[in-house]
Amino acid sequence: MRNPGDFVSLVITGVLATALSAQAGARVIVSTTLNSTLEIFDADSLAELQPPVPSKGGGPVRLWVQRFDWKEYLFAANHGAALGSLGVFDLSGEQVAELPLSPFPARAGSVGVAAGELTVGPTRVPVVFVTNTQSAVTAVAGFGCSLPNGSVTAYDASALSTVGRLNEIGTVFLSAPVPYAVSVDPAGARAFASTNCGDRLNTLTVTRSESCGSGLALTKTATRSTGPNPDGTIWDAARGLNYTANIVGESLSVHDGESHDALLTVGLPGAGPIDVTLGDSPAGHHWVITANGSDDSVSLIDRDLIVECIYGVPPTCLPPEVLRVPTAVPGGAPEGVAYDAATNRIFVVNKFPLGSPSLSVIQIAEPADGPPSAADIGEIPLTAAGAGAPLPAFIAFDVVVQAR
Repeated sequence: MRNPGDFVSLVITGVLATALSAQAGARVIVSTTLNSTLEIFDADSLAELQPPVPSKGGGPVRLWVQRFDWKEYLFAANHGAALGSLGVFDLSGEQVAELPLSPFPARAGSVGVAAGELTVGPTRVPVVFVTNTQSAVTAVAGFGCSLPNGSVTAYDASALSTVGRLNEIGTVFLSAPVPYAVSVDPAGARAFASTNCGDRLNTLTVTRSESCGSGLALTKTATRSTGPNPDGTIWDAARGLNYTANIVGESLSVHDGESHDALLTVGLPGAGPIDVTLGDSPAGHHWVITANGSDDSVSLIDRDLIVECIYGVPPTCLPPEVLRVPTAVPGGAPEGVAYDAATNRIFVVNKFPLGSPSLSVIQIAEPADGPPSAADIGEIPLTAAGAGAPLPAFIAFDVVVQAR
């Protein structure tokens, strides 16, 4: 195994600034929030693919990669200074670039984002959802529960690949303050927004409407219970299940599309899970992966064991958390997390220490004759020191992977 210091030395010597060819591997994109830039690396070599890209909306927090028509886009929820916004970046070329008409207005304190091609009646409609906390400062300062209820704004992306714009469908208010995250069920034409202060998962549904100028309407159709202080949430289309990380609850709540209460609560003692993603490994494992802010780790949770626990014959329910991997950054409070199947790597953002955020690279090993294992193999400093970066990176939040 390569020495973790090798990666740091590569960064320092500038080798990681070398742009790769069109045959490059997956692209790893990190939001460095307080200096309003995106940093972009190759998932295999860890080379920096281009100088940090400024976000015109300011304060990019959570990120989402989605293909609409023939192009892939990066969507960024911009917390902003006064009003939030949705940034849209073109991922179809070798260089990531923000669209000319981006960002698109949202509401104050935008933080969560997800997108998908929804089946609305007989047609499929590309839709992007953004959650708004109603404040650009209070929610992230830890006083968010004194805010008004949060909201979700939805956008029709049908014109994105042709004229480069989004059209707002509408905004709905949720059941409680601070909706940190949102997931999308395309087949059900709905989204699920977690409210950190209300311990709830709100269901938003997109329907056809002749009375709306866009021809589409957004409504809140259900509210479900989660564990205490939910944050990251993600939809598993293959299993028809939604997974929500509960920070204070130290658990993962599992719902289907209709269940009011969680079908299963996966305990993650001591973890404080913040963000969540899915991973399908080369060896056939199907993970839910959480970034754990309390004990500076990531958890690999077996989705097949979750299904057995929900639908199997009791009491045959093995603990779904099969592996917990510490990062090498004590007190880093990992936030965003992403997975690359080609390299079988997890990328997780360490917010702290302030002024020195980093990206941990965790390598998974899946031997044929034994259980999987994993280890933190190196940290990439998020310095944002490239051309065009307004300030050195101060704090970072999220990471996504674009398979190429």
